[in-house]
Amino acid sequence: MTFGSNMSNDIQQGAPPPLRPSVFISYASADRASARALRDALAAAGLDVWLDEEELGGGEAWDAKIRNQIRTCTYFMPVISSTTEVRREGYFRREWRFAVERTLDLADDVMFLVPIVIDNTRDVGARVPEKFFSVQWLRVPGGQATDELRELATKLATGEAVSAHPPVPAAAVPRSARRVTEKPAPPPFPRFPAYPEHGQRLRFAYELVIWFGRILHSLWYHLPRFVRVIAAVVIIFNLISWVFRESSPSAARKADKAAVIDGITKAVEDKAPAAGESAAGEVIESIVDAAANVAQAGRPLAVVDFSGAGKEAKTYANQAFKRTCELLLAEDKGGVSVSPFPLKEGATDADALRRGRRLKSQFVLTAQVRADPPSQPMKLAVKLYDMKQSVVIWEESYDTTQLDPAGAAERIVAEVRKRVAVDPAPKPAG
Repeated sequence: MTFGSNMSNDIQQGAPPPLRPSVFISYASADRASARALRDALAAAGLDVWLDEEELGGGEAWDAKIRNQIRTCTYFMPVISSTTEVRREGYFRREWRFAVERTLDLADDVMFLVPIVIDNTRDVGARVPEKFFSVQWLRVPGGQATDELRELATKLATGEAVSAHPPVPAAAVPRSARRVTEKPAPPPFPRFPAYPEHGQRLRFAYELVIWFGRILHSLWYHLPRFVRVIAAVVIIFNLISWVFRESSPSAARKADKAAVIDGITKAVEDKAPAAGESAAGEVIESIVDAAANVAQAGRPLAVVDFSGAGKEAKTYANQAFKRTCELLLAEDKGGVSVSPFPLKEGATDADALRRGRRLKSQFVLTAQVRADPPSQPMKLAVKLYDMKQSVVIWEESYDTTQLDPAGAAERIVAEVRKRVAVDPAPKPAG
């Protein structure tokens, strides 16, 4: 294997890493020309550059060598492009995972990841590890040297570069008080939904499902584990009983209740062997999810609770989600289901499709508020999935600084209605 410097030979001979900062450039083979241009610009600034100049190979020994190079380099520079977006597989993805693993051992204020975009690939929804979104990206068209790249290379070579968001040092805390102060504060309990106007009972039922999901999630932080599990079973069973008592015939109601009980029992049995607080949270989420799935299964469109990282993002996501549900349910006749728990952070398209299959829906709508990279304004990234084809049929990002939650919801609903028939009931003749 040939590299842009002699550092790999030093590692093979057991010599310590050189004092000069080094950069490992990770790229797809189709982007080799751009990677070489980056190497030349970085080397001109006095950096040692590791660049694979041969076709990607394999083998355990080769794997170990790459791991060692990533473990000992000063900076890791992934080259992001339309090629990496299209490629579902590639050794460069393994190198990216190796680099992310190394960040687990680094302090938060240590700059290690230096993502470079060589074309017009958008950062929103990019197929990169979640960790890459936590640092500033630099756009270098074609890998050619720009003023920004030269400035960055100089900072890397002199050690002036730091993390885009260094942590704020905390005041010294007495050892006896650390366990208390380090425990996260419990989230506030959600407000009970206002009773709707006459004829809006279905909409009120949806809001109750969402409210129960969120209040049980808050209880996870307030109550002991065994109390949480018992309370969740009782509350969910009574909620489902009330829904079916109002809307189902006696025989069908008994069958539906049995299905709910079976779903809850299976969720508890699957999660019960696990110990600790995280297991209890999963039990509660599984109970709520099982109950919601049974009550709403088979409806064409499933709307998953919108998510956001941080207080401001969560507030925007919650308001946009609530308004979206109100608009979709305003003229709905049983065609929309609501999943009360958002997808977990870092969830993939496969996770969204899996949620849709549990609800037996034809389409799934998800959204997430985040800033990519963190220095940019927050955006609401929306995706609509077609379950039959297992593909994304529409996606869009809305700037939260330019559009309020209600406006974003109206645009989302307008786009969804173009693609999804949310009202499966036949229209009367004439």
